[in-house]
Amino acid sequence: MALSHAILVSLLDRAHSGYDLAKRFDQTVGFFWPVSHQQIYQELHKLARAGWVRGETVEQADRPNRIVYELTDEGRLALDTWLHESTEPPSFKEELLVKLFALDGGNQDALLKELERRRQLHVERLAHYESIMAEHYPDPTALNSRRRGRYLGLRMGILTERTTIAWCEEAIACVAAPTVAPKVAAAAMKAGRRRSARPPE
Repeated sequence: MALSHAILVSLLDRAHSGYDLAKRFDQTVGFFWPVSHQQIYQELHKLARAGWVRGETVEQADRPNRIVYELTDEGRLALDTWLHESTEPPSFKEELLVKLFALDGGNQDALLKELERRRQLHVERLAHYESIMAEHYPDPTALNSRRRGRYLGLRMGILTERTTIAWCEEAIACVAAPTVAPKVAAAAMKAGRRRSARPPE
């Protein structure tokens, strides 16, 4: 997916100025497709040159004039073409997982602190998502098609945050647990094999 498609989707229901569109991104698409406001303004100009959106200057007496963008027929056609294309599962880079690959006694406390910090961030994000759900999507069965799609995006965010919180808690417990010396662990495994090999009495 390109930023252009995210902008076209955001213009489906009504026209927006670049400023309003950037704010809308922050509260919706930006949760899973983060971009800067400057990137949005630049992409709007590209879309206008391509003929996919049309900008209209709106004069304002007490403020600088603003440009309001709306989809053109060509933009709707481009969006429809993209909607019928297949999608691939996303890949992501997670620095914390790379750090955990280097876990040892010397960095255990630092990584524990980071895991606890990350858990708290996800708890706060989950609370934010759930407040949006309660306010805007209390009954999914009563939603129209467009709002149902947005509900599903939010629902995925909630489930992802819950799963991530559970993983953080498991990781904290795992990292905090005392480690067993290799020789002791090997002896325990060997003893366990001997016990399992005994015939039943």
